[in-house]
Amino acid sequence: MIVSGLKKYISPLKLNLFLHLINKNTDGYHNLESLMTFCEYGDFISVKKEKDFSFTIDGPFAKHLSKTDNIILDAVEVLEEYANLKINVHIKLTKNIPIASGMGGGSSNAATVIHCLKDLFKISIKKNTIDSLLFSLGADVPFCFFRRTAIVKGKGEKVEFLSSQIPELPILLINPLIEVSTKKIFEGVKLSNRYTRDNDMDFSNSDLFFEKLNKKNNDLECVAEKICPIIKKITSFLKTETNSKLVRMTGSGATCFGVFNDSSDLDKADILINNVFKGIWTKKTKIINQI
Repeated sequence: MIVSGLKKYISPLKLNLFLHLINKNTDGYHNLESLMTFCEYGDFISVKKEKDFSFTIDGPFAKHLSKTDNIILDAVEVLEEYANLKINVHIKLTKNIPIASGMGGGSSNAATVIHCLKDLFKISIKKNTIDSLLFSLGADVPFCFFRRTAIVKGKGEKVEFLSSQIPELPILLINPLIEVSTKKIFEGVKLSNRYTRDNDMDFSNSDLFFEKLNKKNNDLECVAEKICPIIKKITSFLKTETNSKLVRMTGSGATCFGVFNDSSDLDKADILINNVFKGIWTKKTKIINQI
């Protein structure tokens, strides 16, 4: 959205509908395969040209973020270096989603800022250059930048769009407001050879969607449950006490989600889980294939 030189973008949260670790590289990073999508909810970022650069944060989770050590500032810096341009703008981040929650908030923020600044300053970047630039900011940034449901492979740099869309179903997000260290989660992972790649990635109707995804999992979930036991309590509750058709943790946690066939089941689940678990964050929203 553009109003009097102001660009305002949603910075959508991402979901890992499944996440499998393939192996570990000599550099310590894992190769993975993950079906990733977005929800119709996220942070908001506004950008406006000014005489000097400034950055502010508001929103319900603003107090948890630094205004001097932030991935948004890294995104501005790499774009300035690439374009040989001094970017003088005011950037305002409205932080709506919990921090360190497995929903890719920081990565989505960086990707969204790149979008805003490319548009605002009419910066053209070649495909191979944008890929490396995005990945230099973080493993989830390339996916977040392209804003389409995809299978993500490698360390996150390989983004393969699906030939058909997935169902845009109602979803309930639950975060216990406990930050989980991604580094600790990956350090605790024990790789197995159980994963067999499925070359048929057709999730075009809800029956196929639920059938295929319920045969998969998030390989980080069992480690996260040991570090943050409430994750297991939340997912077990969703499975046994609600009409959710798919239950999982996203990313390295601690956000869990339940996917539903209809909004009435979603509403009932939201009431139930908030009655049982106190001091949590929940959001009723829907899956969205493309922003």
